[in-house]
Amino acid sequence: MKWMKLAFLAGLSLSLWGTTTAQAAKRTVLPKYPRQRLFTFKTQRTKVYSYPRAAYARSKVLGVNKSTKKQWTVDKVVTVNGKRYVRLASVSAQPLHHGTVAPLPAKRNQLVGGYVVLRQLRSHSVIRQLKAIKKTAYWTPTTTHDYWDMPARTIGTTAAVHYGTTYGYRTLYATESLTTTRQKHYLYLTTAKGKGIGWLPAHAVIKGTYPNLLQREVNRQLTEITATTTTVDAAAHVKVGVAMAAGVVQRVVLLRQDSTTVTSDFVTGRAVIATTRSATGKVVKTAKVKQTAPIFSFTARADFDIHGYTYRVKVAPTGAVTILGTGGWIA
Repeated sequence: MKWMKLAFLAGLSLSLWGTTTAQAAKRTVLPKYPRQRLFTFKTQRTKVYSYPRAAYARSKVLGVNKSTKKQWTVDKVVTVNGKRYVRLASVSAQPLHHGTVAPLPAKRNQLVGGYVVLRQLRSHSVIRQLKAIKKTAYWTPTTTHDYWDMPARTIGTTAAVHYGTTYGYRTLYATESLTTTRQKHYLYLTTAKGKGIGWLPAHAVIKGTYPNLLQREVNRQLTEITATTTTVDAAAHVKVGVAMAAGVVQRVVLLRQDSTTVTSDFVTGRAVIATTRSATGKVVKTAKVKQTAPIFSFTARADFDIHGYTYRVKVAPTGAVTILGTGGWIA
């Protein structure tokens, strides 16, 4: 019985530790200063050693710095006789690969991995405020912004961790907020189940749950209609909505890849005016339309990193939608 009781307590302890760890993983904790902070040399021609000079007198000189503007970061701290030495590392902000040709790796600087006394460096504060916030719903109108482990260059080593397309067109939740000393604002986003995703600029998201944009515009100021939806390109989230009343087309709405909409309103079965709205529904542009043929037609596009497609969309007087691929491009 005693060993069973001990096993139970051990299991409970592990369970509690796992819960605490999981909860803590959702919070961003910066490394202890000076690790991963941004620095410049205070003076030029400061010697950089292969190991702290005070600990190993024969450590060789790797070189001297040539600039007081070039930024460095620190990945290790060694204290010798009360004096802190730091190991230099390059500042990096690694994006995800979007093109056809991978970028060449940067040439390694001879000072990387070398040690200097911490007081020989000048610290540059980038993060003004990093705080937890109440879980708040947001959505992304486009998928052009990738998610980062930390906003680029706010600490020494940052990298994009998820493509914007991976979590596009859905409701996400902000749990942390970061503001830089230059007043740039970022949000840390998670899924509805709490899975961490990454950081995005605050201007890249819209507050609120992800709306049915097509339904919003098809039904705007219209009553007693029958609406249908046709997908033009599923990957790009391009769709067409048609509003019918008494067997006559009242409105055709194109939902574009960037969550903007183009609404073509009809009078006696013919398009007369087109209204372009932003993702939030704000009017951006209005233009008169002169439909001469019985069939209303327009162009839709879907563009990706290295390829894209063009479609010709036709809406018959009956409301039937026909989609024809008319071409594309590839890098």
